[in-house]
Amino acid sequence: MKSISSSSISQAVNSGVIKYLNELGKGNGMVHPDVQDRMKELSNELEGMSLRKYKNSLAIELLSSSLIVAAAYGTAYSLRVGTMTQAAIDNGSITSHNWSDGSSLNLIESFGSEWVVGNWHKREASWLQSGNA
Repeated sequence: MKSISSSSISQAVNSGVIKYLNELGKGNGMVHPDVQDRMKELSNELEGMSLRKYKNSLAIELLSSSLIVAAAYGTAYSLRVGTMTQAAIDNGSITSHNWSDGSSLNLIESFGSEWVVGNWHKREASWLQSGNA
């Protein structure tokens, strides 16, 4: 698996997710094997997108624009579903994740309004593909 180059993804639209992943990268956190498997499944279903390693995390990159469309960290993953955000929410996706230590990650505030927490929904790949076309 290739690593993402910081320079290739350094654009304003990626700044929130990169900032978060950079903070995680300072620690010893790893991506849970189940989440790694889910990211691999998603990337295998997506045309023009590729799974990449970024520090201690994983990301799916839209190759034509270097847009990060998915990010995995610890026991969770998030998806930039773009124009499919409302469809994802209508199907049970949420926009914040509560961690076991009591902290939380609000994706709208931290990553942007097009992000939802992944939940192994069968439509996630189609939301990613359609929402970022």
